[in-house]
Amino acid sequence: MGAAIYLLHLAHIIQNGEYEKTASELIEAVSEKLSYETPFSYAGGLLGVGCDFEYIIANGFVEGDSDEVLAEIDHLTRHNVDIRPFDTLSLGDGVCGIGHYFYHRLRNKLPDDDSAITLKNKEALIYLVDWIEELLLKTKNKNEMGDTYFLLCRLRELNVIHFKIDKMLAYCLRKIADFNYLTYDNYELLGIHSLKLLRQWM
Repeated sequence: MGAAIYLLHLAHIIQNGEYEKTASELIEAVSEKLSYETPFSYAGGLLGVGCDFEYIIANGFVEGDSDEVLAEIDHLTRHNVDIRPFDTLSLGDGVCGIGHYFYHRLRNKLPDDDSAITLKNKEALIYLVDWIEELLLKTKNKNEMGDTYFLLCRLRELNVIHFKIDKMLAYCLRKIADFNYLTYDNYELLGIHSLKLLRQWM
């Protein structure tokens, strides 16, 4: 999906229909492989693919209603928030991956959007922040602390429960200072893992 998004941008910039065609084939190949056996995770799973589809539709590369396209992933994601099936904060395979999914689903919504899907996702996000807070107070993992901090910075933009997110951001910064370590945004999972993927088109 990362390679497909790159090719869609490239096709738009240089007006090359072949790149757009190849991107469409890659997206179709990913879509055909999705099943109930597909991992739920952000890294290589449904959450990451859902974010990619949201990005492609939001940026006008394809026409469609992301609320319809992502209805099943939305439902599964909200269900996972309800049952809390894992206890890791990591972006790749934990709670921060769910947070990034909701961030991408909600960031382009209008402030007065009161559709059922948007309201359900906002409600789930509130419960997710409670879940993150619970795990954050327990973790001593530096990478999880970094993933959580950068997720909270993004969630702050959504204007949902600022007071709690601000409190958690302050907590993260204190812990990062106490641990005395460099933290970084886990960008490898937020886009294309390696330019080697694109060598055949470069």
